Amino acid sequence: MASMLEELAGALGGDTLGQLAGVLGADNDAVGKGVAAALPALLGGLARNSRQPEGASALSNALGNKHDGSILDSLGSIFGGSQWAQQQANRDGENILGHVFGQSRPRVEQQVQAASGLNASMVSRLLPLLAPIVLGYLGKKMAGGGSEQVASSLEQERVTVKQNDGMLGQILDMLDGDDDNNNNKDGGGIMDMAGDLLKGQAGKMILGQLLGR
Repeated sequence: MASMLEELAGALGGDTLGQLAGVLGADNDAVGKGVAAALPALLGGLARNSRQPEGASALSNALGNKHDGSILDSLGSIFGGSQWAQQQANRDGENILGHVFGQSRPRVEQQVQAASGLNASMVSRLLPLLAPIVLGYLGKKMAGGGSEQVASSLEQERVTVKQNDGMLGQILDMLDGDDDNNNNKDGGGIMDMAGDLLKGQAGKMILGQLLGR
């Protein structure tokens, strides 16, 4: 069975990635790497938040009330030139990022920038567009499931990725407060390894899905 990251990468690959690259004004390869680094960070942040009952309940409610998966049928509008659809997705994404990352968002953006080669402005535009897509995917996948199912599924994804790809697993854990490397304020630790984070098994798989290689 495909992992969440694999399914998300499949939904964002091909023509969709090309449209996203057009929105950002960057080449497909760099945007593919940016998406490949951003998706596990988003899932990792959601997994961390849902470890607490109130976080899992809030996410479950969001998935049931707003993020039902319909956005996955509108990616062509969001990335294909509909300014209204882009603005709506961006507003939703900014709210989601505030809940998922909080004050850690700049560190996440630095990680994605370092792993992809995208500039800071492109990354700051990329994350808000991806966030509602990730929640929409979870809403569609977990329709009818309660908060315990949401938390369990996200945690299982985190554990599986870490077992299969230690490098990419570090992105999933980059927001955990008990990781000494992640608390290094001078940008060391995981930031020093950014160029290698997409070279492991899972990283290559995600890039392959996105770039069709």
